[in-house]
Amino acid sequence: MLRGLITTVIALVWAAILVLVGGRFLALLVDANRDSEIVQRLYRHSDFWVKPFFGMFDLANKTVSDTGGVFEPASLIAFVVYFIAGALVLSILGATWGGGWFYTRRHAHEV
Repeated sequence: MLRGLITTVIALVWAAILVLVGGRFLALLVDANRDSEIVQRLYRHSDFWVKPFFGMFDLANKTVSDTGGVFEPASLIAFVVYFIAGALVLSILGATWGGGWFYTRRHAHEV
């Protein structure tokens, strides 16, 4: 039971990071209203997770002419890195604890 709780907490934290970073990427891409409190919070909370990826590979932000938004490579790289890292951590935990992401416990009467 404790293993399932730990895995669930890790998966929820992983999902929250992905939502923040992915939401930031999409909000910048579609030029979301920066005066909106939700967008301001999204940028503020996602900044911590994206900052380590700024300046990586000398990629610069590019303006998107169709939407007026900005393509931020750091957000996209951060999303991919966190996705892969989270998937690896959950896979290792699942393998170590005898199950995967979709592990279901067998009851004695099912064996």
